[in-house]
This record gives sequence, C-alpha cells and structure tokens, in this order.
Amino acid sequence: MKSGKRRLLLGGLVFIFMLVVVLTNPTEQDYIKHADYKEDHSRSLDNNLIFEIERINFFFFSTYAPKEKKTEHYGVVHLGFLGQFFQISEGQFDYPWWLEFFN
Repeated sequence: MKSGKRRLLLGGLVFIFMLVVVLTNPTEQDYIKHADYKEDHSRSLDNNLIFEIERINFFFFSTYAPKEKKTEHYGVVHLGFLGQFFQISEGQFDYPWWLEFFN
C-alpha cells in the first residue's frame, strides 16, 4: 500500500507542476515588456511598425522571435518558461529549421 500512496503523491506533484507551468506560460504582452528592456528594437515592437512578433505556443513553454516585416529576417529567439525569458539564439536571417515541424 505504501507504493500506491507514493504513486498518488508523485502523480499529484507532477500534475501541480504541470498546472503551474501552463498557468505561468508568458504571453505576447509579457514578451513585449521584456523586449522593452532587452532589445534595441523595442520602440518598434510597441507600435508594431517595423517588427512583428512570431509566437509558437507549446502550452508548457513558448518561443518568441521578432520578425522584420520588410525583409522577413528573424531576430533573437527567446524561450518563455515559468514567466521568464531565456535567449536561445543570437538572431538569424531565415526561419529556424527546428520550428518548421510545428507549422
């Protein structure tokens, strides 16, 4: 019976962790606020004149990349997880190959 309680407790903890991760998945507005302090193009993100933001939502985390409208070049890609952003690229000129699978 002890292993049954352990499984139930472990399952409950995993469920609570997954729920917290889904509820704290950053939004596009959170990314814009983050970009205001981190990126040189922040003035363009707010009014959306030069850049648009491409977001791919994986429910547990999201990826965000600014895309220049004229040339369609992508900037620095950030991973949003637990309400924070982590840089995962230095910027690129084409669409990330690993995101092709999710389109």
